[in-house]
Formats: sequence, structure tokens, C-alpha cells
Amino acid sequence: MSEQGTHFIFMSLTVPTPQGFMTLRRSGAVTPPQGATRLDMFEVLRQQVIAEDPSHAEAVVIAFDIQPNEL
Repeated sequence: MSEQGTHFIFMSLTVPTPQGFMTLRRSGAVTPPQGATRLDMFEVLRQQVIAEDPSHAEAVVIAFDIQPNEL
């Protein structure tokens, strides 16, 4: 298996569009910095979504989770 981060992170967002709404999903494996909190990682992922497309700054997060990646 390939090397992965220590935690699996997931975020689902909904974005208003002229046609209604669009749903976005981001997920992946990350290794949070020492001392990072769930809120820190929430903000990191949310800022990554906005950096990809600044129009997503108005997105509403409908789900977020971060858990250890090991089974």
C-alpha cells in the first residue's frame, strides 16, 4: 500500500448557484501538525476549497469528519 496520512478527512459543502445549488465533496488522507485541533483542520480544508475557486467562499458546510486513518 502507498504511504498515506495519519487521518482521513471529509467535507461536504453546498454552494448557491444561479440554477439553485451545487454540492461539493472533498476527502483525503492528511497528517495534521502537532497540536492541531479538529477546528484547525476544518478551517484548513475549507480554505483549500475556497482557494480552488473563490466563488465557493459562500459555501455552507453540511458535513465534516476527521478520524484516524488506521483500521
